[in-house]
Amino acid sequence: MGLDMYLNARRFLWTGWKDHCEPDDDIADAIRAAMPDMGDMLPKYVIAEAAYWRKDNHIHKWFVDNVQNGNDDCGDYYVSREQLTQLANLCDQVLGNRSRAKELLPTQAGFFFSGTEYDEYYYKSLEYTRDRLRQLTAKGSFPKWVFYYHSSW
Repeated sequence: MGLDMYLNARRFLWTGWKDHCEPDDDIADAIRAAMPDMGDMLPKYVIAEAAYWRKDNHIHKWFVDNVQNGNDDCGDYYVSREQLTQLANLCDQVLGNRSRAKELLPTQAGFFFSGTEYDEYYYKSLEYTRDRLRQLTAKGSFPKWVFYYHSSW
């Protein structure tokens, strides 16, 4: 057990208008072929794991404070590209000046949240977060995808 954190990417499939061919009908057909137990259900979303963290309580705290309006309830929360960029920028700031870690991205104690030290694990987590979020938010990247944060503990 522990704090597991997911940034999922969702893409809506424009399908089901059989009187004219929608651009995502081929994707939906491939999903249905791969999952015959769907029967005649029509897939409308594809969900992919865009980023994953484990026990990175400082990243979780940022999402709770800045995306979830302080509600730490393991729900699914929409995250804008601007918010992802903001978090990546904070990671950069802390990595550039480690003395600002407690101010900009403080750790948080919690049940199964792991340690609250500002150690190499903390800074490796910031590097991963910054690099991954930069990939996801680069201009022109993943234009049809929207992001949601979810945690479990």
